[in-house]
Amino acid sequence: MKRNILFFLLFALAAGTVSAQCFLDRHNTTWYDGWMSCTTSMNPNAARGESHWILYDLNYAYGLFQMHLWNTNAPDYLTSGLQDIAIDISNDGTTWTEVGEFQLPMADGTPTYEGVDLFDFGGVNARYVLITGLSNHGGPCFGLSEIRINVADDIITSNTAPAIQDGCLTARIFPNPVNEESKAVVTSTCGDTPVYYAITDLSGKVLASGSLTLVAGEAVVELNTLPAVAGLYVLSVRQGDLLRRFKVVKVE
Repeated sequence: MKRNILFFLLFALAAGTVSAQCFLDRHNTTWYDGWMSCTTSMNPNAARGESHWILYDLNYAYGLFQMHLWNTNAPDYLTSGLQDIAIDISNDGTTWTEVGEFQLPMADGTPTYEGVDLFDFGGVNARYVLITGLSNHGGPCFGLSEIRINVADDIITSNTAPAIQDGCLTARIFPNPVNEESKAVVTSTCGDTPVYYAITDLSGKVLASGSLTLVAGEAVVELNTLPAVAGLYVLSVRQGDLLRRFKVVKVE
C-alpha cells in the first residue's frame, strides 16, 4: 500500500505527527508550523557528533519512495532554512546507513511555496529517517518546515495469502518473495470504476500492465512475467484517483 506520510515539524528532536493541509504541495508562512534548532546536541547517529538534527520514527519499517521537503518559509527566518543536509536511515535507531548529502534552496516566504522533490529512496526499507543540518542559508538557527515521504507496504514473506488489509482497494501477493506460481489477488470495494495495474522495476520501466475484470470484487494478476534476475519490483493498482503500490521481491 502506498501512503503519503506528511509531517509538520513541531518540536526539535521529536518525531513528527501525521497531518495534512488544504493544499498538500504548499506551505504557510508561520514560523511555528516548523522545526527550529538554535543549539546543537548529540546526534542519534554518533558519527554526526554534536549537530542540528531531527529524527522521524515511522513506528514501522516501510519501503520508502519519493521524499518532498519544504524549507523554513517564515519571511523573517528564511536564512535559517537548511541548505546542506545529510540523510541517514535505520531500522533499529542504532545502526545507520547514509543515504547521501543534498542541498535545499531557500524558501520564498510566500503562502504558495511548494517545496522541492528532493530524493527517491527507491523502496529501501527503514523505520527511522534522520535529517542532519550541515549548513543553513546564513541565519542564526537551523530550520525546516515540513517533509512528505511516499511509502509502500512492507515485504510479506509468507507462502499463504495474508489477510486483506484495511481500505477499499488492496492486493495480496503470495508467495512473496515470488516464484513461478506467485500471484497477486487484487480486491476492490471502491465502486464500479475500472481497475488498472502495472508492474515496474525501481527505475520505473513497465514490465507488464493492463486492466482488470473484477469477479465478486476480486481479480488475479499473474507474476510470472517478472524477469529472471533477482530484484525488487512494484505492483501498482489504480482505480479512479486511488493508487496503491505493493512491493514484490524476486530472489535467485
